[in-house]
Amino acid sequence: METQVFKDITDCADQVAEFQKAVAEREPVVHKGICGFDGFIDTFITMKQPATMAEFGPKVEKAAGIAASYESEHKGDKFGGNGPLIASALSDIFSNRIDITYIGAMGADEVLPIYQEALENKIQKLYTLAHPAHSDCLEFEDGKVMLCDMRSCAEITWDRLIEKVGSDTLSDLLKESRFIGAVNWGKLPYVGEIWTNLARQLGEIGVPPKEVAFFMDLAEFEARPMEDRKELLELLPAITEQCHSMLSFNLKEAWQMADSFDGDFHGKKDPESVAELAVFLREKIDVDRIIIHPNDGAACASADGCTYLPGPYCKKPLISTGAGDNFGAGCIAACLEGFDNLGILIAGNCASGHYVRSGNSASFQNMSRLLDYWLEGNVPERL
Repeated sequence: METQVFKDITDCADQVAEFQKAVAEREPVVHKGICGFDGFIDTFITMKQPATMAEFGPKVEKAAGIAASYESEHKGDKFGGNGPLIASALSDIFSNRIDITYIGAMGADEVLPIYQEALENKIQKLYTLAHPAHSDCLEFEDGKVMLCDMRSCAEITWDRLIEKVGSDTLSDLLKESRFIGAVNWGKLPYVGEIWTNLARQLGEIGVPPKEVAFFMDLAEFEARPMEDRKELLELLPAITEQCHSMLSFNLKEAWQMADSFDGDFHGKKDPESVAELAVFLREKIDVDRIIIHPNDGAACASADGCTYLPGPYCKKPLISTGAGDNFGAGCIAACLEGFDNLGILIAGNCASGHYVRSGNSASFQNMSRLLDYWLEGNVPERL
C-alpha cells in the first residue's frame, strides 16, 4: 500500500485549491441520512489551577488519602453526546441544507428542551430512546477528563429503537439514506446490534451495496473488555459488505485497537508512525477506510493507499470537547461529496480546526477561509 505523508499544507497546495473549487461549485444536493445513537448532557468545567492535565495528575496523586481543592470555572450545561454533536456539526457544514434524522438518548419519553432548542433547526426528525447520560467535562489546556454517569446507555438497544421509531418508518428512512453516522460504541454496550441490523436491513429493502456511507467512531472504548472488541470486529464485515465503511479513532484509541492484533504503537506520535498505524489497522480490520486523528493531524488508509496530513494545530483551544465529532462530521461530508482520502482529511482537519478556535462548527465556506489562512502560514488562534 502506497503511503503519502505531507509535512505541510503547502505540499498539497494544488489539491487544496481543487478542494476549495469543488466546495464552492458543488451542486445543491440535499443528502439524507441517519445519525445516532447516544445522548449526553455535558456540564463544562474549565480548570484554572492547575491548568494542564500534566500538572493535575501529580497533584491528585499526592493528595490521595487526604483531600484537595482546585480552582475551576463552571461554564454551564450543553447538549452533548458524540451523536448529537456530529449530527449538529454535519448540518452546519452543509449550512443546514441536509436532511438528518437523529435517533438517540434525548429524554425518557419525549425530547428534552435542551435538545429541542439545539437541534430543531438543524435536524429534520428526532427520535428519543432513553434519558440522556451525563458528563462533567473537565477541560484543561492540554486535553480533557470526562466524568460520565452512563447508566441509561444500556437502554439503547435494537428492540427499543424499533419500539420508538417503528419498523416501517425505519425502512422508509433507510431507503432514502445515503449515510449513517454511528458513534460511541465505547459507551453503548448494545449498539453493535443496531449497527449490523441497519446494514442488514439496507440489503433487505434493496439498497445496492456501497451506496450508503457508514461512519463509525468507537469513542473511548478503554472500559470495554477485549472480548467486546473481538465481537465488534466480527460484526464489521457484514457492515462493509453492504456499506462504504469508515472507522475513525483518535490516536490513543488507535493504539489500543492495535493491541488487539499484538501491534505495539504506544507513544509513537510522528506522522510516519501514525500513517503506519493506519495501514496496520486497515490490513487487520474489514472496513473500507481507517481514519486516525491525533491533535495535530490525521491519517486515512484505504484500498487506494494511505495519506497523512498535518492539521492547523491550536495551542490553546477555546473548546476541545466536540473537536473529534466535528472532525468526523467533516469526514462524512467529504465522503458524501466524493472526495478522496486527502479531501476527507482536509475537511476533517478544517472542521475540527475551526471548531476549537471559534466554538462553532464550520461550514464549507468556513473551511475554505481557514485553508487560505493555513496556506499563508497564518492561522489565528481565534476565529
